[in-house]
Amino acid sequence: MTAGFVGFYGMATTKVQRCNRRGLIAVTLALIVLIWIMPKNLILHRRYSVQRLGEMSTVLQNQEKARMVPSTDRCTEKQHVVFLKIHKCGSSTVKGILLSYAKSHRLAIASPKYGSAGFCNQRCIYPPFQKELMEIPNSQPNILLHHMVYNERGLKEVFPQDTFYVTIIREPFAAFKSYFSYYNLQKRHKINSSNPVRYFLEHHDNYKTVANNTFAAEFGFHNPIGKKDFSSIIRYIDSKFQLVMITEYFDESLVLMKRYLCWKLEDLLYEVHNLRRYSYKDEHDESTIRLHRNWSSFNYAIYDFFNQTLWRKIQEQGGSFFRDLHSFRSMLKSGNVRKPLTIDRNKQKVCNGRATKVNFY
Repeated sequence: MTAGFVGFYGMATTKVQRCNRRGLIAVTLALIVLIWIMPKNLILHRRYSVQRLGEMSTVLQNQEKARMVPSTDRCTEKQHVVFLKIHKCGSSTVKGILLSYAKSHRLAIASPKYGSAGFCNQRCIYPPFQKELMEIPNSQPNILLHHMVYNERGLKEVFPQDTFYVTIIREPFAAFKSYFSYYNLQKRHKINSSNPVRYFLEHHDNYKTVANNTFAAEFGFHNPIGKKDFSSIIRYIDSKFQLVMITEYFDESLVLMKRYLCWKLEDLLYEVHNLRRYSYKDEHDESTIRLHRNWSSFNYAIYDFFNQTLWRKIQEQGGSFFRDLHSFRSMLKSGNVRKPLTIDRNKQKVCNGRATKVNFY
């Protein structure tokens, strides 16, 4: 029995060994097949991946170019512009930019009939704008860029519905000091003081002047009743002007205007006009500023509102706005500044033999 068991065990062992050898051979063959096939698959997969990455990169680059350079299908240059040129707010520099654009694109500019500075009447007083104040009342201008008093009805008689309305305002105390110097209020009112600005503000009731709420006056509002009236008037201005620029953020304002008008950065290059120096330009005494804020509260309400509005509109533009801003400032720093065109002052008309000054109805 022992011999029979040993013989059976030997046969069983031999069969197991044969099965193992067959399995080993099968596994080896499978591995050889896989080794032969896998490199080709990996190469194909790698080629496909590189191709897909290339396609994705091209798509992203095209999308980025589309964001940076507005398509003519989506963005057409606007060439009807009304610029409300508010006194002593850096508006002459903006005027130079608009004038250069108008000349280079052969656009028609609305010219004032009387005076050299803006749309005033024969007595050098600025009434609300009306087409009779234009050099050729029945002409169809593209751009208006002189001083005026805003008048919605009068402007709509001259300019089409798609006209872009823009203006610029400045920190009110800085604007007042510039106004005070430019119109020489110290000499005009015979102020004998080492601090003429403060003296004027302390005694403003003694002087007949429109210097307190100049922004409001040039928007067409002279005597608001109170803060409730401020709010409704500011909402009205906001609804009529697509952009109110801020002098303290001049480059940001220009780039935003460029985007709204679908112009090029090159169209914005500028040199500063009418930069003035005077002894009290850097005056920042807090008590004097409070005097001015109390006297010119409407100007401050307008400035505070549109300063916040400017930054809200900038944030709505997204990151590409700041790329434009960086490019624009690089162009300015490089000295790539086109000297803006100006109107020949020798050919400008004067009003009753004298230059126009700010007087309002």
